[in-house]
Amino acid sequence: MCGMSIIQNEYIEEAEFVREHNRVYGKILYNERKRRKIAQADLAYGILSRTALDKVEKGEAQWTKMIGDLLMQRMGILPDLFESLATGEELDRWRLREDICMLVPGFPREAGEKTEEYRRRFAKRESYEEQFLLKVQVILALSEDTARDPEEILKLAQEAVCCTVPMGWRAELDSFWLAPGELEAVLLESAALFMCGREAEGWEIWQSVWDYPKRRKWEEAAVFIVPQAAVMGMRLCIKKGDNKKAFELGKEALELLRHSRYHCYVLPLLEILGELPEEDCEREYLKQAGEFLRAFQIVYDLYGYPGHRIWQGICVNNTKEAGTVLWMLRKFYGKSVVNAVYDGKEQVITPRQLEKIERGMHKPSYENYRRLVKQYGKYGGWNIPILETESVEILKLRRRVNALMEFEDWEEAERELGRLREKVNPEYPRVRQELLFSDAVLKWAKEDALQESLDMMMEALHYTVPNVEGRDMGWWVFQRQEVMLASDIASLYRRLGCLEEAGRWIQALIFSVEKLSERTGIYTWEYDMIMEEYDNYLGDLRRFEEAVEMNEKTILRVLRFPKINGMQRIFYRVAWNAYEIADLNKMPEGKNCFRQKWRKAFEISEVLAEYMYDSHLKEFLHKRREKYLS
Repeated sequence: MCGMSIIQNEYIEEAEFVREHNRVYGKILYNERKRRKIAQADLAYGILSRTALDKVEKGEAQWTKMIGDLLMQRMGILPDLFESLATGEELDRWRLREDICMLVPGFPREAGEKTEEYRRRFAKRESYEEQFLLKVQVILALSEDTARDPEEILKLAQEAVCCTVPMGWRAELDSFWLAPGELEAVLLESAALFMCGREAEGWEIWQSVWDYPKRRKWEEAAVFIVPQAAVMGMRLCIKKGDNKKAFELGKEALELLRHSRYHCYVLPLLEILGELPEEDCEREYLKQAGEFLRAFQIVYDLYGYPGHRIWQGICVNNTKEAGTVLWMLRKFYGKSVVNAVYDGKEQVITPRQLEKIERGMHKPSYENYRRLVKQYGKYGGWNIPILETESVEILKLRRRVNALMEFEDWEEAERELGRLREKVNPEYPRVRQELLFSDAVLKWAKEDALQESLDMMMEALHYTVPNVEGRDMGWWVFQRQEVMLASDIASLYRRLGCLEEAGRWIQALIFSVEKLSERTGIYTWEYDMIMEEYDNYLGDLRRFEEAVEMNEKTILRVLRFPKINGMQRIFYRVAWNAYEIADLNKMPEGKNCFRQKWRKAFEISEVLAEYMYDSHLKEFLHKRREKYLS
C-alpha cells in the first residue's frame, strides 16, 4: 500500500503536559542543580543573576539558547538531549562567532578583522560573548611571530577569565562551576604565564583544568576541554623531555574523542602524537594514530575544511529559529499573516509584528510563541527535552537505546528499551511516539515485517504530526524524532517498491531541513540520516553520479559538526557509487577514472570506522575489501 496520508492527530490540548511542558527545562535544571548540591548563586555567577535563574527554574522567564547551554555545561551536560529555539539575532551572532572560529589560528589577520566586526555589529554584548572575543585575541597574540609584551597578553587572558569567573579563582578553582568554554579561558591564562616565565604557576593552573572534568564527574562535556588541554600539556611535556607523559595525555584525549565520535582538535592532537619517539610510547598505538592522522589530513584537504581551528563549545545543531518555525508552519497550513495571529480564540499579536518575527527582526515573547504554535497542534517553549520527562538520566537512556539500534545490537537495545518503558509516562505523545518507533524498528530488524513496521511508524508519527493530505509536507517543522520516523518511513516505502512515495518523503525532509538551516548553514543532528536514505533512493534509481555529488556535499556539512558520527558510512557510500559508475562504463579509461575515487573513499571509510569503534561497519567493510581494493 503506497500513500502519504496521515490520520489526523487528536491533540489533547488541556492535558497537564501541554500546560506544563514549557517549564520542564527549568525543572530539569533545578533537579540537576539540586542533585549536584549547587547553590543558585554559584551556578548563575557571571551568566545571569540568581533571581533570573530562579525564574528560569520555575518556568517564568524566557532565556537565550547560549545561557541554557552554558548552565547545563557547567553541570557537565551537553545540549543534544534537548531541542531549542533562538532568535534571528542570536543565530546571526552564533554565525559570526563560527566564522571567527574557522579563521583562528590559520588566518590571523582575517580573524582579527571579523572580531572587530563582531564588536561593531553587536555593541551590546553578554559577558560570555566578551569572553569569547577576548579568548580569540589571546590565541592570536600567543600565535604571533612578532614580539609582544608577555605581560600584556597575560593581562588580556586574565580579563577573559574574569568575564564570568570572580577574582581570586586561582586559589580554589574547584569551588567554581565552569563550562568548558570558561575552562578554555583559564587554560589560556596558563599559557600566558608560561610565556611570562612563571612556569610553576602555569603548570598548577594547567593541572587544575586537566583534572577539573574528572573531579566534577563529567560524562560528556569533557570532550570540549580535554583535547585542547592535552595539546597544550603535550607540547609542554615534550619541551621538558617527558615524552612518556606527553603520550599518556594524548592517548587519553584521543580515546575520549574516539568514544564520543568527535573531531574537535583531533588534527593537532594527532600531529603531536606523530612527533613522539616510538621508544617512549606504545608503538602499535602510535602506528594507528598515524593512520588516523593521514585520513583526517586527506579529508580536511579534500573538502577545504580547516583542521586547525577553534571551536565555540556552543552548538546549534539542535536549534531552530523561532521566526522561521512560525513562517513554515503558517505555510504548511496555508494561512495568511492576518489569520495566523490568532491562537484559535483571541488575537495574540498584530500581523505586522508577525511579519517582523518571521523575518528574524523581532523576538516573540515566551507566552506569545506558545500561543501561536498551539494553533498548529504544537506545544513547547524555548528549550524542551526530547521526551516529556524531568530526568536527564531518562533522556540519556533514550539516547542509548537509539545508539544501540543504530549499531544493530538488537538484544541489548531491547533490554534497554524495557528499562526505558518502565521509567516514562506513556500518556505523553512524544513518549508514546518514541516507544512505538523503537518497537517498529525492532520488528523490522528481527522479523523483516516491512508493511507492519510501516504501519507502526505511521501511527507513531500521528502522535505529533497532523494530517498531511493535500498539504506540502516540506513546510512541516520536523522535530528530531519525527525526522527519524519520516526517514524510516521513506526507507520502508522504498523496500516495498513504492519508490515514488519514498521520494516524496525524502524530498519533503530535505526541503524542511534546508529551510531551517538557511540562517546558519548548520544542519540538524539527523541530517546525515536523511542523506543516507536519499543515497539509497538514488541508488535504486541508478542515479549514481548524483549520489556521489550529494554525499560529498554531505561530508562538508557534517565536518562542521563537532560530532562526526556517521561520516565513516558516508565515505563508504561514495566508494559504492563511484564503483557503480565505473561498472556501467565498459571502457577501461572510464573505469580507471573512478578507481582512485572509490579506493580512497573506501580506505577512509575503513580508518574512520576504526577511529569511531564502529565494529559493525568494520566487519562489513572487511568482507568487501577485495572488491574495492584488489
